Amino acid sequence: MTYVRRLTMALRARGASEELVADVLRRTAGRRLDDAGLRRELGSPEQYADTLVPGPRTARKAGPVLYAGVLAGAAWLLVGLFGPAWGWDVRAALGPLALWPAVGLLVLGVVGQLAADYFRPPPRHDAG
Repeated sequence: MTYVRRLTMALRARGASEELVADVLRRTAGRRLDDAGLRRELGSPEQYADTLVPGPRTARKAGPVLYAGVLAGAAWLLVGLFGPAWGWDVRAALGPLALWPAVGLLVLGVVGQLAADYFRPPPRHDAG
């Protein structure tokens, strides 16, 4: 992972505003150094982010992909566990694999949110 990507993730994990992230990335790119040069000059991305955003880390709220995966998994579990009481016998139709789709949906929600956060581009700050 590149220095800039790790710095972006470290700043966001500390609760920095997107404007601050864009400004820091612009100043970092202005140094015209490779990853090793940035590491020598600024330290690790996490250390540099700590100097820019001191204090305790602010936990980011879960994103929509995570919510969707967890809700889908929870709905599947409810139907699988309580469906027979409601007259929906999902286990009879699917056999012993009835709960695996729920686990898969939960995992896809978490992995999907991690991927969405990782591949979200850094903010663009156009001087107007």
